[in-house]
Amino acid sequence: MIATIFDGLTRGMLYVLLALGLNIILGLMGVINFAHGSFFALGAYITFTLSTTIGLFPAIIVAALCMAILGMIMESVFIRRLYSRPPEHVLMFTFGAFLIFVQVIRKVWGDEPKPLSPTGWLAGSVNLGFSQYPTFRLLVVAVTIVVLVLVWLMLVRTNLGLTIRAGTRDSEMVSILGINMPMTFTVVFGLGSLLGGLAGGLEGPLYNIDPNMGAIYIITAFLVVIVGGIGSFWGAVVGGLIIGLLQELIVQLIPGGSSAEDIVPFAFMLLVLLIRPRGLFGTEGLFD
Repeated sequence: MIATIFDGLTRGMLYVLLALGLNIILGLMGVINFAHGSFFALGAYITFTLSTTIGLFPAIIVAALCMAILGMIMESVFIRRLYSRPPEHVLMFTFGAFLIFVQVIRKVWGDEPKPLSPTGWLAGSVNLGFSQYPTFRLLVVAVTIVVLVLVWLMLVRTNLGLTIRAGTRDSEMVSILGINMPMTFTVVFGLGSLLGGLAGGLEGPLYNIDPNMGAIYIITAFLVVIVGGIGSFWGAVVGGLIIGLLQELIVQLIPGGSSAEDIVPFAFMLLVLLIRPRGLFGTEGLFD
């Protein structure tokens, strides 16, 4: 039972990283970024490619940084031109970008799933007292906690974080005060893309990598955002962990639960919205 809870936390941590990247972009910029799913998949595939030459953990870091750069380029070159247009134009662009990136993945790496197994000390296990638990799964939890702390400190202790929080509430007023909002948007989009790529790199050694993984995870990430509350940091954290735990409990404890795990996020979202339509922590600001 305790091992199942740890597995659920590991899965939930991936949802947290992916949903937090979505939430930061959506909360500040109002962009529903479907391309986030392709950044997740690309992060996994780049990790797969580089892991044999530079090692698994360095490959994950490099993949995340590559996604940050790609995200900043996409925002500054393409998405920035669409801010003055109706919101659905940006949505359709990011959805189209997602489809293009999926085809790029298929062209470069093929359609077959790719196994990515931890090597060296990451392939071992740690004695937690109740059982031996895989080292890499513990690493996923530890890395996610460190990243969440760093993002939180950035948002509450730096000028960039202050700008993001103020811009979430009134980006026009922030621009009037002389702050370079286009540059802020680019940095925020890069940060969100980095979190998506990092989640993909960490996911690769846990499950097989395939071109459709981005589509599967991005749907769950959007459900996490809705459950937690749009624009809420803690909503993404709590929502992701709860959904990850529920899915793992369904799979491990209920016969035939693997066929129902994909329904869990939707069912939980409906339950939350019936009780609290704005989500668990839903507010108009990022940290309210």
